[in-house]
Amino acid sequence: MNEGMPTSNVMKDEFGWEVPVESVPLPSRGVIYSPDSLIYNTETLQIKAMTAREEDILSSQAYIKENSVVENLIVSCLMEKSIDVNDLIIGDRNALMVSIRITGYGTDYKIKHSCESCSHSNEVVVDLSKLGIKRLVEEPLAPGKNIFQYQLPVTKKNIHYKFLNGHNQKEIALIQQRLKKSGIVYDNTVTNYLENTIVSIDGITDKNKIKHFIINMPALDSRKLRQHMREAEPGIDMKWKYDCNSCNHNNNIQLPITSEFFWPST
Repeated sequence: MNEGMPTSNVMKDEFGWEVPVESVPLPSRGVIYSPDSLIYNTETLQIKAMTAREEDILSSQAYIKENSVVENLIVSCLMEKSIDVNDLIIGDRNALMVSIRITGYGTDYKIKHSCESCSHSNEVVVDLSKLGIKRLVEEPLAPGKNIFQYQLPVTKKNIHYKFLNGHNQKEIALIQQRLKKSGIVYDNTVTNYLENTIVSIDGITDKNKIKHFIINMPALDSRKLRQHMREAEPGIDMKWKYDCNSCNHNNNIQLPITSEFFWPST
């Protein structure tokens, strides 16, 4: 007779150890997700600690090629499997990503940074557990809607915008790949960002008209809107301060996510 799959908790029953599970606070507090979603008004999500299984995901050439390593890592560690991780806005995904990394390799994240004052190369050890959480402070236009409002200072136009999620990121990457294959390369970081975040302008939702306005909008309107959205977007505050080993200058840097983040050398 063939034996079926074991139904007992082998790790606990045979080895006396269980994979730790912890709760991760969602910067958005879940208020911007649809009331039909499992994450609506959800303050935290549970993740399990990284194991050797997740290291397989990190080293998967297939996932690396399709740029889906982080997505599949979160899927593997998230306890509630019915949640589509691409529904999560970038800030909530980053909160899960940082917490998962800590469970696997600890809080130390080593980077190299050239001092802003003397250009000395510093080896900086960042304590990921001390990164601040940027909570959502602005209320959406309606409960369960990822729509927010801002009035441009120059043109006085009323802007409705959204925070990007995993689906949006995939769509943007797909469009860029298609353009690249066609030999078209645009250096349009600012306008591309605004095109993907702005939902309407004075009630106008036509994408072509919105694109036309974005291209021709006053530079001050563009800068103030982007500044407002960056400050309002919930997520993990990836800024870190350190004193230069050479000149003692206090550097305030935006942490890069390098290979050391998921593949620490020590």
